[in-house]
Amino acid sequence: MEFKIVDDFLTKQELDELDNRDFSEDIREAEKNGTIVVAEGNWDETVKALKAKMAANATKAITIRVPVRVIERYKKRAAAVGIGYQTLMKQMLEAAPV
Repeated sequence: MEFKIVDDFLTKQELDELDNRDFSEDIREAEKNGTIVVAEGNWDETVKALKAKMAANATKAITIRVPVRVIERYKKRAAAVGIGYQTLMKQMLEAAPV
């Protein structure tokens, strides 16, 4: 993979160093950790949007007692569609009218 920096806020030397650097290991590590971000516009706006998305998808662990028969039904249905039963339960809760 090859990358080229085009912004004019870096010096010629900094551009040369970045152009010659192999980022492949950095990118593999970032992808593995789910931390790679590419911004096509303003960086501050990108960060703001990412924070809003993270807040919207934030989860909280809870404890709830659910009858075994209900859990078994969710496990069966989840297996039929190829997802985990807890994921299916979260999807159902998300979709349920309040």
